[in-house]
Parts: sequence; structure tokens; C-alpha cells
Amino acid sequence: MRPTSQSEQEQLESLQKWWKENGRTVIFGVLLGAVGVIGWSSWQAYAIRQAEKSSLGYERLVNLVNDKSRDEAIVQGESLIEEFPDSGYAPLASLIVARLAFERNDLEKARANLRWVIDQGKSTPVRRVARLRLARILASEEKWEEAITLLNGDAGAFQGLYEEVRGDILLARGKVAEARLAYERSLAGSGRPVGGELAERIRMKLSDLGNAPTSGRTDIQ
Repeated sequence: MRPTSQSEQEQLESLQKWWKENGRTVIFGVLLGAVGVIGWSSWQAYAIRQAEKSSLGYERLVNLVNDKSRDEAIVQGESLIEEFPDSGYAPLASLIVARLAFERNDLEKARANLRWVIDQGKSTPVRRVARLRLARILASEEKWEEAITLLNGDAGAFQGLYEEVRGDILLARGKVAEARLAYERSLAGSGRPVGGELAERIRMKLSDLGNAPTSGRTDIQ
């Protein structure tokens, strides 16, 4: 499986850091409406418990992934999503579960988790990551139109990656000229030139277009 691209990983790491620092405050805000019903003291204690449990649950998930305990990580991730679906940790956990499921070739579970993030996630960057990854899975299954639909619309900082996948899909369908245009848009990124790993990869694809394969699996990042 191709490793997660640098720009995508940096975005996710920033979101994870933000939630680690601010997740408890956000959960307090979500639960604020309960104050009048259960009383301030009870609410405060409950909110603290929920914030700590969701934070610790996500930390445990990350540790399990780092320890290569994939089966346990999937169980932990699904438990966190079920128990704290409205927290900012749930979509991040769902992205992790989707990636682990993909690595086990459980595409149904991977798709379901990514669709959940797209439908339920409150963070626009996280939803964009989910759209990108789901598009890759659908492309690997040759569900071209569904994949392209996910790539349409505002991609924000992920524009270069979106156009790369669009180019891969067009190339797989034999539309070489359109694929070239998509790759060129990928190099332009979101209105500015891109560098690093993505630019190098796209330039290689552009130079190899004449020998590009007409089908094949597109990896999820």
C-alpha cells in the first residue's frame, strides 16, 4: 500500500493535535444544554468523565495501531465511535478503522467507515480526507463514476491529491488526454505550485503517460 502522502498526513496530525489540546472544551460545549436538566455539579462531573474517556480511548487506539495490534485497534476504534459519535475523535477513529480494514482487504468495512465520516463528520478537512480515500477504494473496484463524483467540489488544501486520483481514474479508462490535464492541475495544487513528494510523483506520471497501464488497483492512503 502506498504510504500516506505528506500533505494529507500533516493535515491529519494538525487536527489530532488540536483535538488533544481542545477536545475536552468542545465536549463541554456540546453537553452544555444538559446543565438545566441535571444540574451544574452533576453535569460538570459527567462532562469531565466523557471528555477524559473519549480522549483516553483515542490515545489507546493510536497506541494499538503503533504496536501493530490491528484487530484490537479495530475493536477499540469501533467502540469509540459507538460510545462518542459526536466527539471530534470519532471521525478520526473511523479513518483509522477504514485504513486498517483496507489493509486486510475488508473493503466493505473500509467503505462504511469512510461514508460515516463523510455523512457525520463535523470537520471539513477530515471529510475531505474521507472523500479522497473512498474515491481511491471505489476506483480500485472500477466504480469510476462514483469515485469521480466524490472528487468533484471544493477540495481545499487537498486539491492536488484529488486531481491526482482523478487523473489515475481517467488514465485507467483510457482517457489519456484528460488524465494529462488532471495531472497538470494536480501540479498546480489549490492555486499555487506544489512541491515535494506529490510533485515528484505527478511529474513521473506525466513523463510515463505513453506507457501507463489501462487498469489496476488504486491504493487508499
